[in-house]
Amino acid sequence: MVQIYTFRERLAALPATVRRRAESSSLQATVVADARAVDPGIPRDADAGHVERAARRLLRRAAQDEFAREGVARVPLPPEDIGRAELRRADVPGDARFHAFVEDVLSAVDIVPSPLERDDAVALRDARGSSDAYGLSPEVASDLASYLLCRAHVLGEGTESLEEHLAQQAEQIRGDIRAVLVRQVRVPLELKVARDRHARVQRGEVEDEFASPTGGPGDEDATAEERADFGRRARAAFEFAQTEAGRAAFGALRTGAEKAYERYGSTRTPSRNPPRKPPRP
Repeated sequence: MVQIYTFRERLAALPATVRRRAESSSLQATVVADARAVDPGIPRDADAGHVERAARRLLRRAAQDEFAREGVARVPLPPEDIGRAELRRADVPGDARFHAFVEDVLSAVDIVPSPLERDDAVALRDARGSSDAYGLSPEVASDLASYLLCRAHVLGEGTESLEEHLAQQAEQIRGDIRAVLVRQVRVPLELKVARDRHARVQRGEVEDEFASPTGGPGDEDATAEERADFGRRARAAFEFAQTEAGRAAFGALRTGAEKAYERYGSTRTPSRNPPRKPPRP
């Protein structure tokens, strides 16, 4: 007689290592999905290092945005047509006002254990008060980076505590911010980009990198309602793609596309009446 097991009994019969591996894979997929909700550029098979680097990139970009937003006006800069050698001799990083600006940016960075859940982080990123034409504010970027670094700690396999992990990352982030701001005033091309961004925003022009189809957030003729609706639809589509139902739907689409390609993807159309082979002599 074949013994019949219930589903629970079958699970209990599995080796403990297999169960732990399945639980670990499920947890990793959930944590990566949480991180990708904030930064879709994170790979789907990301590890802790990917998420940590995404957090650092987020704050480096926020520092560059802040320099274009306020630094260009606050820091005494040399003439625009100055060359690389003259720019180095000008020694903008040695100016007290540049130091004050850097410290102001660093004071906005506070890497701490994040209380945010996924939907809270997404709402914070997309809130009207979180960004302007330049980009995210340093404070919001710091909160989002803290969220990502907490997710990275869950993915990591180290023995350090969350507080130790965040302290190490915070020290590296502050060094990254100092370095990227110094580059802004030492590399002629980067300084020119910051000046051009500041001038365009002051003139009310839309940044090129935010160009989009009609009705999108970068369309000059789009209304505020169209821009808001575009963002809502994009967020809804992305969040649906992260759910079980969304993954199942996209999986079905992919399977259907593969079958269609197998059937119709050949360059030759099969004949309905293939030629008959001649009889053997």
